[in-house]
Amino acid sequence: MAFKRKEATIEATDLNTITPEEAEKRIIAGVKKYATNEGNWSKADANTPFLGHIIGMGIESSNLADITMSIERQFLTKKTKRVPVSEGSAEFKLEDGELGKLRILDGQDATAATPGLSIKMLMDLGHMPKNDAYLSKVVSFAYITSIGEGWRTNDALKKLVARIEKLSGTEKDEAKANLKALCDQARAYEALIADSAAFATSRQKIGQNDQAAYDSLRQELTVLEDKIKGVSATNDAERLAALRAEEAEVRTRLKMSAQKLTVSGTVAREASQRTPVIQAKIEEIRALLRQSLQEAERALA
Repeated sequence: MAFKRKEATIEATDLNTITPEEAEKRIIAGVKKYATNEGNWSKADANTPFLGHIIGMGIESSNLADITMSIERQFLTKKTKRVPVSEGSAEFKLEDGELGKLRILDGQDATAATPGLSIKMLMDLGHMPKNDAYLSKVVSFAYITSIGEGWRTNDALKKLVARIEKLSGTEKDEAKANLKALCDQARAYEALIADSAAFATSRQKIGQNDQAAYDSLRQELTVLEDKIKGVSATNDAERLAALRAEEAEVRTRLKMSAQKLTVSGTVAREASQRTPVIQAKIEEIRALLRQSLQEAERALA
């Protein structure tokens, strides 16, 4: 199995015959045409985010589906047998079958935010054997998103400090007020990320709120379905059409809520897990923030 992209022919490889490191390199090479931050892409490793121009490869969110397809085209798997999730269900899962093209089902790539997390996804789904030594070097999704927040805050601090140096009068006073607020935000973030228990609690609270919102929509859908059953027994076509339209709208909201819950739920579960590589990343962004805060304090003096 192969496909042509420009002059290069890429042979799809059985994921069970290569190391995670080899698969990671192929994923990074495969997303090159979607990356707009050449410097970050050329130095990319397992923990370089696909999204974002500051620390990521600069890939637009609209291209994430293309990244998933790029991964699918590059690898073969034995997880090719389609099996219904439950009897009569339109949804299916993949079990062992004949060696064939990799297939990543809808939603399974929701937290594959880096090459390393993409490899973790493939391991979690059974497409390649779990490798604890490799996974110990991968920053979790919870901390990839949070460390990215720290980098963006640091970038905003440095830009505002540089801008203040060029201002005077009322404009400078207003910029200083904004800088003071941003400093408070940076200090709060730095304190939160330093405290593993507080960080985990904050992420778990977000996950609980998203779960409650999802459960509320599920209940709303159940009530609508009961109403539709009742009205279906009558000749009130207008009322039935209105309920069907409302049902479709709630199902759309429920699908979006489920996607959000997948992300926040994953973050909530992983927030308390700090490996040495995660701790190193945290200390790196904390050091950058402390340096930028010192510069900001001089600008505010």
